[in-house]
Amino acid sequence: MTDVDVLGDGEAVADLWDLDDPLAAAGWNDDVARDLQPYLTGDRRPARVARIEYGGCHLVTAEGRTPGVGRLGRTSELDDDRSDTPLAVGDWVATERDKSDDRLLAVAVGPRHRLVGRRDPSRELLEQVLASNVEAVLVVHALDRPLRPSRIERSLVIAHEGDVRPIVVATKADLDLPDAWRALRDEIPPGTPVVAVSKRDGRGFDELEALLPRGGTTALIGESGAGKSSIVNALLGRELLATGAVRGTDAKGRHTTTARELVPLHGGTCLLDTPGTRELGLVRDTGGLDAAFVDVVELGRTCRFTDCRHDREAGCSVLGAVADGTLPEARRVSYLELRAEIEELDEKREKREQRLGEGRRPRP
Repeated sequence: MTDVDVLGDGEAVADLWDLDDPLAAAGWNDDVARDLQPYLTGDRRPARVARIEYGGCHLVTAEGRTPGVGRLGRTSELDDDRSDTPLAVGDWVATERDKSDDRLLAVAVGPRHRLVGRRDPSRELLEQVLASNVEAVLVVHALDRPLRPSRIERSLVIAHEGDVRPIVVATKADLDLPDAWRALRDEIPPGTPVVAVSKRDGRGFDELEALLPRGGTTALIGESGAGKSSIVNALLGRELLATGAVRGTDAKGRHTTTARELVPLHGGTCLLDTPGTRELGLVRDTGGLDAAFVDVVELGRTCRFTDCRHDREAGCSVLGAVADGTLPEARRVSYLELRAEIEELDEKREKREQRLGEGRRPRP
């Protein structure tokens, strides 16, 4: 049995916020203050969402980390019929005290500049925000399990779509699996950092830490058992987030992590751990697909036809690159499949808007 992520003791995490300036540790700066200022009316005070649980949340305030409750209407920034996440870990919020029971209430959410989101598993046209206001995302893959290129590619598209810098991290490097490491590196497009780390012997963590955005938040995504919480523990230098067991037969982990958690490192630099996610459905494309498939896009610029679909057209440079071995066929297929998925959603969204528009037409 080997390690799998399990969210640790809430009190232990809360102790990390027992600092002289918890808001600064959470990333509070002049830009955040400017964005949130319109919502800080009356006696409202700023906070950052550190964790969301059923029926409540935990907020980082000027006094530290404290339980709170979300009481939100649809704010103008989020009321675009795209997101099904009125409150997400990483959000900067305006809070006030509930006079009836002295609870701390999150009553308004500031703008989300960068986020990691996926298609809501239950409402396919809406986005579920996994992490808000993050500058980088660690796409975590354990070398002791089969490589799933399509999942990594989806993760890169999601990162770029949220204007978040992806960093691919391979865990369990101490197992000495050179074929698995080589296969992973071959799947990552140029320009995306790839780091191999090992919790057992400590390798790779200095390199990884140097890649984290200073004064910014880095989210972690990956399957259950990939080693996300182990990465957090190693970067913290302490066993804060507990780890459980993975079956040795198939490297599958128990889905015991149930909440996203914001953890401070130093100087406003934070990590945002997330539970293992089985599904990573795309929501839309405003450039994330092309950013994750730069190699395919660059080849496509020299196709004979400007509207080439890279499928069976004559003079297609992408097909030519596959034929001469400079582009893997699997990568071309993955690009086409992800593009088709997005186009199908766009079509459904357009039909929905047409139905809504017809319903709003005035009667003759």
